[in-house]
Amino acid sequence: MSLPVPRTTDPDSAEFWAGAARGELLVAIGQDGTPVHPPRVTGVNTPVRWVRAEGTARLHTWTVARHTVDPAFPAPYTVVLVELDDHPGVRFAGHLPGTPELYAGMPMRVRFTDRDGTVVPQWIPA
Repeated sequence: MSLPVPRTTDPDSAEFWAGAARGELLVAIGQDGTPVHPPRVTGVNTPVRWVRAEGTARLHTWTVARHTVDPAFPAPYTVVLVELDDHPGVRFAGHLPGTPELYAGMPMRVRFTDRDGTVVPQWIPA
């Protein structure tokens, strides 16, 4: 079973996915200089540039799925939410197989994985 693949041509996030394809984690910066995540082209703080993030984060929270909901994600698996070290307030979700030992504030790092030709950032313990 194939994992789901994100839509990489959306005008709000296409640059993010292009960066991921190059192995870069990008964050959109809005007109007022603050990160806009998830990026959106409309609104008061429309992104005006993209900056490269270091790819390090702290584990904010997580949950363990013990029952398979989608055959692409056999249980058990862990869904993590991390907050970037260099862009406080910017959070990314990720997927870890199984039930790894985790703790709040744990250092995490980005790892880029290929899903049927689309590069997706994932988070693993540093």
